[in-house]
Amino acid sequence: MKLFFVMDIMNGIVVLAEKGERHKYRPVAEKSLVVRKSNPLEVLEEIKPRFLYVADLDRILGKGSNLNMLNSISTKVEEMIADCGFRSLEELKDANFIPVLGTETFDITKVADIRGDYYVSLDFRDEKFLDASGRFEDFKSALEFLNSFSFKGVIVLNISRVGSGNPDFELLSTVLSLSANPVYLGGGVSGLDDLEKLRDLGCDGVLISSAIHRKAIPLDLIQKGFI
Repeated sequence: MKLFFVMDIMNGIVVLAEKGERHKYRPVAEKSLVVRKSNPLEVLEEIKPRFLYVADLDRILGKGSNLNMLNSISTKVEEMIADCGFRSLEELKDANFIPVLGTETFDITKVADIRGDYYVSLDFRDEKFLDASGRFEDFKSALEFLNSFSFKGVIVLNISRVGSGNPDFELLSTVLSLSANPVYLGGGVSGLDDLEKLRDLGCDGVLISSAIHRKAIPLDLIQKGFI
């Protein structure tokens, strides 16, 4: 199972996510037990992850962009994927990393026109499926549509579980049973027990941040990139 270290970037610095309440996010160095700075490059230098997932919260919220910084960061890791709040196919051309198309902002009916690798993030807030396309009755019908395409993976992201230490295993299990593409989980991993359970369920990968900063998961695992 693949392990992606997560950096949420807002106003040019790394912040620590708390249950999707973005107005409460604080610089990561204020709470982390493993990093002393909140500058993205310095966080990377201290963590040294093999695989990296970045959320550009400024772009997702429509309040700015960290794209140039992200393109620079992408050269520091073996693989970087990023959700930059993409809203159009044109925006994908400027990315030097593998884009994550979050249903919160991207109309996923447009994936038929994409050439190249990408991930799709099925975004939820609590029980609500966030569907920017407005085309799907629920996430199951969205998955049925996505099964017509082959891409890097589906990320199950319940924004309300981010930083909670409480993964949405029920939702993940449903997606695993329906998806024809690899399935990844984002949000809520509390420690090694969760990782082992996710691996046993057949999850292809996990996005991790808070558990690393709390020292609930050893750095060597995120540096190795697999469990």
